Amino acid sequence: MESTYTILKKQITQRLADVPLHQPIHINRALSDVLDSYDIPEKAKLACLTIDTAMCHLDAVPGDHLSKQSILIGDLLSAHFYTILAELNNPSYQAKISQAIVEVNELKSSIHHNQIDKQQIEKTILTIECLFPIVTIQHYIADVNTIDIQAKMFNHDDAHLSFYLRQYSKEEQNTFFKNIKQNYIHKRGNLK
Repeated sequence: MESTYTILKKQITQRLADVPLHQPIHINRALSDVLDSYDIPEKAKLACLTIDTAMCHLDAVPGDHLSKQSILIGDLLSAHFYTILAELNNPSYQAKISQAIVEVNELKSSIHHNQIDKQQIEKTILTIECLFPIVTIQHYIADVNTIDIQAKMFNHDDAHLSFYLRQYSKEEQNTFFKNIKQNYIHKRGNLK
């Protein structure tokens, strides 16, 4: 069985076949692996991974150097998400993932505008990094343990490519992620 990562990579390659020399598209392998570890519809996995990819792509565009091509690619990825969502034909999931998109964008904006204090930054990052898979998986598996999802997301080498944190040094970012593992995931989930 093909991974969600591989399927999406092929779909993106097809969608961008006519776009010359574009920057590489980062697909979150950690998220793909988490989604693939649950028995949920493939289209739901693809929708979740696609919107994450689209938002990460747009986050990666340097603030004052917005290229038309980068914005166009972000728009194409978002359109691909909505196409998959329409094919899934699940209005209740559509409403939930749409609300999650709004929440993640608001949280990223709050970080960007320094409206989140240091005591709340780690909880905010945890929400940003895990809300899409939690909403997606919980929609299909009501009794899923969200701490397990968070642990899987944060125990993956590829999990922390977080362009929305660019105003923080790499050292500060690493500290945030280390503290999230220690203070939110390991303590709450009694994980090692």
